Formats: sequence, C-alpha cells, structure tokens
Amino acid sequence: MLSRVSSYDDLATWEDSVSHAIPVIVVDPLEDAEDPVDPTVVDPRPSLPEVVEIEENILSLQSQLESLQARKLNLLARNALINRIPPELLSRIFELGVYESNELLPVLSLVSRLWRLTALTTPSIWSYIRLDNTWGYSRHTSFLRKLKVHLERSQDCKFLLDIDCRYLDIANELSQIMSELEPHLQRCFSFRMSVPDWQCMEIVRNTSQKLGPTVEDLYLRFDPSESEEQAPFVLLSQPCPRLSSITLEHAPLICIRTELPSLRCLNLIREQRYSSSTRIGLSFKEFLDILNSTPTLEELRIQSALFLLDGSDFVFRSSPVPPIFPNLRVLSFHYVESNNVALFLESAHFPALRRLSVQMDTSNDENTQWLVRMAMDSATRFPLLRQLDLRSCNIDGVGLVPFVRALHQLPDLTALGLSSPPSGVLGPRLFEVLAAAPEASDAGIAGRWLLPRLQALCVQNCRDISGHELLQVAWARNAGGAAVSPLRYVKIAQCYGLDPETHEQLCRAVTTVRVVR
Repeated sequence: MLSRVSSYDDLATWEDSVSHAIPVIVVDPLEDAEDPVDPTVVDPRPSLPEVVEIEENILSLQSQLESLQARKLNLLARNALINRIPPELLSRIFELGVYESNELLPVLSLVSRLWRLTALTTPSIWSYIRLDNTWGYSRHTSFLRKLKVHLERSQDCKFLLDIDCRYLDIANELSQIMSELEPHLQRCFSFRMSVPDWQCMEIVRNTSQKLGPTVEDLYLRFDPSESEEQAPFVLLSQPCPRLSSITLEHAPLICIRTELPSLRCLNLIREQRYSSSTRIGLSFKEFLDILNSTPTLEELRIQSALFLLDGSDFVFRSSPVPPIFPNLRVLSFHYVESNNVALFLESAHFPALRRLSVQMDTSNDENTQWLVRMAMDSATRFPLLRQLDLRSCNIDGVGLVPFVRALHQLPDLTALGLSSPPSGVLGPRLFEVLAAAPEASDAGIAGRWLLPRLQALCVQNCRDISGHELLQVAWARNAGGAAVSPLRYVKIAQCYGLDPETHEQLCRAVTTVRVVR
C-alpha cells in the first residue's frame, strides 16, 4: 500500500519557474526547412522499365497473397469444429457460461452471426437480472432498458432477480422498476432485494403480490441505520410451496408470514457490509414457532444475534416440553453469546443433527460454557452429532479442562475442527490428551480414549502448529488397536510454522493430508 507521503510527490515539480518578464520569441530559421535528402541514395535518372515491371508484379503478388490469406481464413472459419456443434448443445454451453459470469452475455453476440442467433433464441441466458456495483450509481434509465430486454427475451423461463437499491437515487426509480417486473414475478425463482428502509420495502410489497408460486430462494436485506426506526410489516404472506432457502440480513422475522412446506435452509444474520459489535434481537418464542412450522428445515445459521425472552416462553415452565426439529442436520452460530447458544441447544431436541459449527467472540473469556452444558445430555438431544467445528473458542490454559470433559461426553464425534484461538496458539496439551492411551482406574475399570471414533482433525490459523503434535496423535491412534479409530484426514490451514520434514511423515501416517496456505 502506498504511503501517505507518496501522494504528495507531484508537488513542487515544475520544470520551469514562473516569470513575469516579457517573453522573448526566438525563431529558428531552419525550423520550416524541409528535411535534407541524402544525395548518396538519390538517382536522378528515370527508373528502368524492367524495375518498374518487377515492382508492379510485387504489388500484384502481394494483393493476391492477401486475398488468398483472407480466403483461407474464411474457409477455416466455415469449417471450424465450433460451427458444427448442434445449436441445442451450444445453447447449453451458453447457459453454463452466463450462469458463472453475467458479463459474458453481451460478448456472445459479437463472435459471429450463428452465435448471435443462438444467443437471441436461448431464453434461459436472459434470465439473470442484476442491479449491483457493476452498474454504478445513477444508471436507472439504462438498467430499465436492460430489464425490459431481459424480460422479453427470457420469454417464459424462470428468472433470478437481484436488486440493490443503493444504486437508485430516489424511491420513484424503484417504483418504476417494480412496476415493470410486477406482471412477470410469478416466474421469479430467486428474489434478492436490498433496501435502505421500510418505505422502499413497502413499494416492493405492493408490487410483488404475484411472487410465490415458483420462488425457491429469498434474500432480504435492510440498512441497519434506518430499519430500526420504523415499524416493520409482513412482506411475504402468499403461499410459497417451493421456497427452500431464506436469508434475512438485518430483517425481522415478521417479514415472513406464510407456510413453508419446502424450506431447507434458513439464515438469520446481522448486516455484513460493515463491521460492528451490535446484535440483532430475535424473539425466542417467535423464532421457535417458525422452526416448528418448518419440519423440513435441514440447515440453520444464526449470526450476530441475541434471543429476547418474555414471561410466556415455555422455558419458564416447571416441566417444559422441548420442541423437536426432526430434519435439522447443520447448525451454525457466529458471534452469538455463550448463554444464547446454550439456551437454544438446551431448549430443543435435534435427532438428525450431524454438524455443529460455533464461532465465538474473542472478547468473551467464558465462551465454551455452552459446550459443557450441551454435552451433559448429548446422547439424548444430539444422538447423531458427528462433526464439531469451533472458531475463536478459549480452550488453552485452565479452559482446556472443561473442554476436554465436554469432549468425553461426545464419544461418537468423527471430526473436530479448531480455528483461530483467541491467543493465537492451541498449545501442546490438547494433542497430548488426544494421543494418550487410556489407563485403568483404581477399581480396575478400563479407561476410554478421548474421542475414540475421531477420523478427521482440522486446524486453522494457529501459529504454534508445526505438525509434530498432529503426527504424535496420528502415530498413537494408528497403534491403538480396535479401541480407537485411526486418523484418516488432517487439514492444516494458514499455519505457517509447519515443518516440511514432519509434513512428509504425516503424509505417510495419514491417508489424506491437506495443507492450505
């Protein structure tokens, strides 16, 4: 990155100083003279007829050569293999290309007449409508023209709509866009809308009553500086039988008030464009009601949120009956305070949960208490839990003791991920415990390995990892016999202290070793 000083380098670099004297104009007498001609290369005699004839033949041959080269290129182009691809296959290639990059669409029509005709007769490649940073600001008129073209050429195809209202100057521009879209929203399969306030969202609500029959993905984002000052309202109340994914970014749960028979993924996140320590408030009762009404839910992600309780919540009853989420397989918490994580995990049963990911706030020292409380009855609440992925959790020093005790209550885990510890180091003790063979107790009862079914161990952004500690675990478990599973997968990401020689030994001890720089 350039230093601040470099931005001043152009100051005081004038070639001549300013003078207030009368300017003196000097005229060079040879300035307008023609360039002198070298007399040694000039022949005053007329050209020989034979020379003239040769020069004419050279010009004629050059013209014929250019004509033959153009003819050759034309023949090669006509017989190129790309021109023999069936139109339906070429259309499919265009679909895949435009899906990866929208910028490819205008280029396709410039290659050849065949490609332009194929592009114009392929409705699906015109089904991606985006207003984002690639357009810039104050481009409403141009976007409206593009919108009309895409809606016409996409014909009856389902289309994706992604509009960021930051690039519109006034609400009237959004109203014009939504009015143009309104007759076609019944074929919108992905609806993504980012608005600054509830006034703009009201425009969207009033013009999107036809949204629902084919929508599969819904993303709503509010500007946090405006959305909290206005009363929210229901945006989506019409039936959405195919809606499988919802993302609410700083948007309240009240936005969605409809049955969701096909919902698979739900993301509740705080505004992500700007770094902030604030949290979004979620009514715990309302949140659980939504989850109870969507038994098909498979993935849930909560980021930068806290639960709001009132006296009517079932958790205050003497014998609360916890809800059951029968199909929830993946659960993720990001920057959610430890007590809020524990509250949710203790308030329900998760018979199908296989992966739990938790990223804590590094400023909280007691950020693993939720794990201790969760592990107490894990066999009942999380019978299929197999993968535990932790980030920024305090497990060094005395914090290692409750962490290891919690892991002892999760003997069926097959994968453990540890990333970005608050101190930057994991320390050797955890790996020593993972590599330690069990000892018999004083009563003669055989001990048990820590995580006896562990097969995958992943570490990320730990500056003390050299590979020796992982090699120690791999060797110990490979020699542990039938009582413990050997390590089969090791991932080391952004750990720049990895020893090359140890890496080679680790590759021989473990089936798959992946290193990410």
